[in-house]
Amino acid sequence: METIGDFPAGTSITAELRRTPAVWLVRIVGDVDIDCIEPLRTALSEATRTRTAVLLDCSGTTFADSSFLNAALQAIRFVPVHLAGVSGMLASLLKVTGTEEAFHLHPDVATGLRECARREESGP
Repeated sequence: METIGDFPAGTSITAELRRTPAVWLVRIVGDVDIDCIEPLRTALSEATRTRTAVLLDCSGTTFADSSFLNAALQAIRFVPVHLAGVSGMLASLLKVTGTEEAFHLHPDVATGLRECARREESGP
């Protein structure tokens, strides 16, 4: 995976981007809030340029606020967005905002990758 961007010390998240045959895998680690959203925005911007589905690995996300949700919802305008490993505060955020249905949710990355490959093979 490639770490996206050169972000200032103190940035509390890491965004890694990897192309798989069926999807761009974006791994987010850390706390995602308005002060450190740029790594995620940059990764999603790169991934959506190719019009290929995106799988966000959220298993390492320890905190997420509305800036995370906004970035992910913006990506949906261009490509299907899958979320894997959603738990804790992020799961609550999706539920409270009623946005669970906007995403394809998967329990883990392996399941998400299989589902994305299946969708790619069967077409839209």
